[in-house]
Amino acid sequence: MMQNVIPQPEKAVVGNGIFTPGKTVYDERFGAAVSAYEQYREALGYDIGKDTVYLNFSDSEKSEAYSIRCKNGRIDIYASDLCGANNALSTLLQLGAEKGGAFTAVDIDDCPDCEYRGIMIDIARIWHPFEYLLKYVDLCRYYKFSYLHLHFSDTQSYTLPCKAFPELPTENRHYTYEQIKQLNEYAYARGVKIMPEIDVPGHCTPFLQAYPDIFGHGEIIGFHKEVFDAFELILGDLCDMFPYSDRVHIGGDEADIKQWLGCEKCIAYAAECGIPVDGDKRLSSERILAKFVAKLSEIVLKHGKTPVVWEGFCRDVNYLVPHTTEIFSWENFYQTTPELIEAGYTVINGSWCPNYIVEPAVMWSVRDCFDWDIYSFRPVHPQSPYINSTLHVPPYEKMIGGQLLSWGDFGAKANQPQRHLIAEFKKVSERAAATAENTWNKEKKVSFDEFSKAHEIQNKAVCRLFNYRKIKTDRFILRPFKNADKADAKAYCESLVDEEFEEFRPELSESFVDKCIEYTENALPDNYCFAIELDGVVIGGCNIDVMDEYTGNIGWYVHKAYQNKGYATEAGRQLLKFGFEYLGLHRIEAHCHVDNVRSYKVMEKLKMRREGCNIKDHKYKGGVWGDSYTYAILEEEYKNER
Repeated sequence: MMQNVIPQPEKAVVGNGIFTPGKTVYDERFGAAVSAYEQYREALGYDIGKDTVYLNFSDSEKSEAYSIRCKNGRIDIYASDLCGANNALSTLLQLGAEKGGAFTAVDIDDCPDCEYRGIMIDIARIWHPFEYLLKYVDLCRYYKFSYLHLHFSDTQSYTLPCKAFPELPTENRHYTYEQIKQLNEYAYARGVKIMPEIDVPGHCTPFLQAYPDIFGHGEIIGFHKEVFDAFELILGDLCDMFPYSDRVHIGGDEADIKQWLGCEKCIAYAAECGIPVDGDKRLSSERILAKFVAKLSEIVLKHGKTPVVWEGFCRDVNYLVPHTTEIFSWENFYQTTPELIEAGYTVINGSWCPNYIVEPAVMWSVRDCFDWDIYSFRPVHPQSPYINSTLHVPPYEKMIGGQLLSWGDFGAKANQPQRHLIAEFKKVSERAAATAENTWNKEKKVSFDEFSKAHEIQNKAVCRLFNYRKIKTDRFILRPFKNADKADAKAYCESLVDEEFEEFRPELSESFVDKCIEYTENALPDNYCFAIELDGVVIGGCNIDVMDEYTGNIGWYVHKAYQNKGYATEAGRQLLKFGFEYLGLHRIEAHCHVDNVRSYKVMEKLKMRREGCNIKDHKYKGGVWGDSYTYAILEEEYKNER
C-alpha cells in the first residue's frame, strides 16, 4: 500500500528522505495544471519547501497516466497530457496532507483502469450557487475523477441559459453564459470534464410552462417535428457552451410515455418516422421513447459529442437506440445490465445502491461504497429481478466505469437550502474517496482498514479545500488560519494582554491556531475562523460560531497597533455576509461587556440591534463575572440594509 494516497497508485516504491515541494518548473503545456496546484497548496496551508518540482512532458506516458521520481533534492513528474499532469499533482497534494506538504520519498507509476470516473450533482431540484460547482470540480480533481456530471434540468428548474428559447431558464435559478464559460475553463485547467445533462422527455416542467405550444403534451414533452427542431437549437447551444466536454447526457428516464398514445399529433409523427403504434400500448410507447432518444442522440453526435442516457427503455426496443449512445445502468428495472451487455452497449455503473445519495434520507455507508466495484449492482426497485440481491456481471470491455450520484429531492423542500448544500457536500465528499478508489482500480489494492486510515487524512484536506475562502475587502484579506500564522498570532495576542475585558494569553496562541485549522477540517464546522491579513501580516482574526442551524454568533480581535482604523467593522460586515449568504442563517448575534464601548459601537455600525442586557452571564478577564449586551440582526434586516 502507498500510504495515504486515494486512489492507490498502480505501482509505488517508498524511498529514503523527506521531500517538501517548493518551486515548480514545468513544460508550458502544463501551465494551467501548475496554477491550479499552487492554489490548492495555498488553500491547504502547505509549507513551501526547498525541493524543486520538475513537471516534464513525456510522450511515453498514456493519457491520464503519470510517473513521479524523488531523488537528489528534486521531484520529477512525467506526463503526456494535462490530465496526467493534474493527476500527478493531486498525488503530491495527498502525499503532503499529513505533514503540511512534506512526504517521504517515493517512486510512482500510475494509470487509471477506467476511463469514466464520475460524480453527479443535481443542481436542478435544489439551486446551487455557482461557487458550489467550482467546489465540486475541486473534489473531482483531488480524487482524480475524470467527469463531473451536472444535472442541469428537472421538474423544479432549467438552470442553463438558452439563446433560442430565452423564457426556458428558470428565473433566479439559472447560470449565465459567462459563468458556464468560467466553469469550463476552471474544470479544463484541472483535467476534469463536465458532462452536462438536460433530462427529457420526462422531468420537463420548465419546457411545458415556458413553451407549451412547442413542447406540451400532458406531463411529457411531445413527439413531433417542432420538438426536434427546437432541440436542434437547444442541444446545439449546449454543445457550444461546453467545448471541452466529450459527452452530453440527454436523460431518457422516468417519463409517463403512455401519454403519447393519447396525442394524435404524436402518433402521426411516429408513423412518419416508421414507428408502428399498434394494440400493444406498452411496446408502442416504448418504441416512441426509443426513437425520441435516438433522434436526440443524432443531434449530439452531429456536434461531435457522445450521447449518454439513463437506463430507461426496455430491451424490446434496443434495435431503435444506436450503440453510439452510452447507457447508465442504475435500476436494473427498465432493462437489466446483462441485457444491455448482451445488446453490446457501452455501460456506466450508476447502481442506486450504494452509489446514490438523497440527503438526508438515503445514503449508503462509506464501507458499502468501498465494497462495491464497477461490475456489481444492488437494485432497490421492487420490480427489479435482482431486488434484495447483488448482481455481479462478468468483466465486460465496454463497462467503462462508474459514478457517485447526489439527488436533490429533499433539498428542494429544505427550509434552509444553504445548510442542506453543505450537508450534501459532506455526504458526497465522504463517499467520493471510495468511488474514486474503485473506478481508478478495478481490483482492490487495499483493505477497508487501510483505506479508512488514508481516508481520515484525505477527507480533512478535502474539507479544508471546501471551507477555504479568500475574501478580499478594500483593505485586507480574510482567509482560514494556517500553521505559518502562529508567530503573527502570538504577536497580536501580546499586544492585547492589557485589554480591559477579554483575556489574551500569548502562550496559548499556537494551540489557538491549531484549533482554527481543526475547524476547517470538518465539512460542517461549529466555528468558522478567519485570519485578518494586512500586507502579508496577520493582524487579528474574526469568527462566526454556529450555535444551531438558524443562529450564529460573531466576534473579532485586532492587534492593538491597528485598532480604531475600522478594521473590526470591515471584518464584521464580511462575517454577516458569510453567515447570511453562505451559511443561510436566520439570525446573527454578537455580545460584549456593557462597558466595552468600542465593541458595541462596532455592532451599531453593523446595524445590529441592542436586544438587552444579561446579568453576569459571562466570565471576563480574570475570571470575573460581568454583565453583557446582546446585539442581533435578522436575515431580512440585513437584506434591507444592503
